[in-house]
Amino acid sequence: MEIYRSPQSKKQAEKPRAIYYSRGKLIAGVVIWIVATGLFGVLTVRALPVSNIWIAVALITLASAWMLFNCVRGLGKLDSPVLLIGRDGIRFPDGVLIAWGDMEENVYLDQSYMGLPVMKMVQIKTTLAKPRVKKLRVSALAMDSDEYMALCDSYSQGGGAPAAR
Repeated sequence: MEIYRSPQSKKQAEKPRAIYYSRGKLIAGVVIWIVATGLFGVLTVRALPVSNIWIAVALITLASAWMLFNCVRGLGKLDSPVLLIGRDGIRFPDGVLIAWGDMEENVYLDQSYMGLPVMKMVQIKTTLAKPRVKKLRVSALAMDSDEYMALCDSYSQGGGAPAAR
């Protein structure tokens, strides 16, 4: 059964929709990770003469520095779309296009621990030989899970033909 769509909605569905990173989320991430990296760096330096606990704290410092790097790298990519959702399917930043007919499962994972966000990720399982599963971290996207799923539903109606590989 097909859901009714107005002519204006059908016209909009013909154009692919580009999804970008959120500048605000990335700037907030940079600030948070600068503070965290500095804090863990100080803890590492203070733990050096005490015992071997400095190794664990140094690993946490490295992890927070990696998160800071990812936020700064995202700020450099604000003008290029992260996802391109259209009638033919979903195109990822690495150029991989997964057609609607090739998708077995399209999930927006939003995991949190005690109210703190841990991970947000789009995961698509396909019927293709390669890639079987395509994942993309989307913590800093300018959209939430409901908007993503509504967009996918609106573009996948009528479904495109499976991609020829």
